[in-house]
Amino acid sequence: MALTALAIKSLKNQEGKPYTDYLDGNGLKVRVTRAGHKSYLYRYKIHGKPFEYTIGAVDDLSLSEARKEHASLVAQVKSGINPKVERDLKTQSINAAPTVKDFAETFIERYAKKKKKSWKEDERQLKADVIPALGSLKIDAVKRAHVIALLDKKEDAGALVARNRLLSLLSKYFAFALERDLIEVNPAKGIKKLEEESRTRVLSDTEIVLFWHWLHSNKCDLATNSALKLALITGQRVDEICSMQERYIQGDWWLIPDPKNSVPHTVFLSDMAKQIIEELRPHSRKGYLLINREGEAKDSSTLPAVMESAKVEWKSEPRPTPHDLRRTFVSGISTLGFNRIIQDKVTNHIDRSVGGIYDRNDYAKEKQQALDAWARKLSELIHGQSVGNILTFQRSA
Repeated sequence: MALTALAIKSLKNQEGKPYTDYLDGNGLKVRVTRAGHKSYLYRYKIHGKPFEYTIGAVDDLSLSEARKEHASLVAQVKSGINPKVERDLKTQSINAAPTVKDFAETFIERYAKKKKKSWKEDERQLKADVIPALGSLKIDAVKRAHVIALLDKKEDAGALVARNRLLSLLSKYFAFALERDLIEVNPAKGIKKLEEESRTRVLSDTEIVLFWHWLHSNKCDLATNSALKLALITGQRVDEICSMQERYIQGDWWLIPDPKNSVPHTVFLSDMAKQIIEELRPHSRKGYLLINREGEAKDSSTLPAVMESAKVEWKSEPRPTPHDLRRTFVSGISTLGFNRIIQDKVTNHIDRSVGGIYDRNDYAKEKQQALDAWARKLSELIHGQSVGNILTFQRSA
């Protein structure tokens, strides 16, 4: 029921609560604090993320004025504009620059979501590495020494890849701030990346068995368990697995319409893969098969920590990562005799050679053979079946 001006005057805070909200309609509400202060607020969502926008104090605005402002805000949201971010940007100035934390939200909404498929990883890095250390600083107060200190922390931990990824993010973050005239100098500009050692880690047959049995003993939630198993079975990227949608599975094939390299890709689903998908189907939400506790699509950025914490007696160092499961898959089908062309086709690596550019064969039959052979190999390892039914192929010269 819509509020009236007379009813608003009599609204009270429920005893013991920091605030009590009273709905007027379509996201507009009146909030009454413990101290008795009343204000109009608008609650809305952008890309599924909730926001609250304070329209003004009840003492300063009439109900009709608040509704008029609310209608304008609703129209902005419908057109894809985030009123809260817009207001924050309008109030920014050289003398009142946003904090690193405040601008992080602007960066994600205005830059990362529009330009990067991996924007969730940017958001995670900002929350995990940048905001805890620099969040309260005004963005124009961040110096080169602050950036170097963050990078040194990663380097000292031996995380050279993570250090370089963080540098790339900070370079873009501050470049965007510079573009919006919030800073005069990009403090990350000119800092060099460190040379990375290419990872060559693959799981041995023994490690595959140990890891699979650890997963099978329900040491983690269903979506995490399934994502890691599917990474090993199919050799696909974990972010693409976590984004798997029911509508893109047709029979024995799974279409990845918007992969990392922007080249649509089909993956053959072995019986082992289909069994896992069948177990996921009763839990699907909004068409997504791998779901977190909030009912949203699983975030792949949570998987490395799970593998890091896995209580498995690894036979070699370093401890494997989710991407090492993909590398293990490639090494595995190579051992079974499938050549580099088939490896690239199955994993959707782009062949930039002249032959690769002109080759329009989709290799569906070969992809099916490779994924079936690998599934049989995994079954032999995990369940101790005879290796007699494992297909192998002559390597190309």
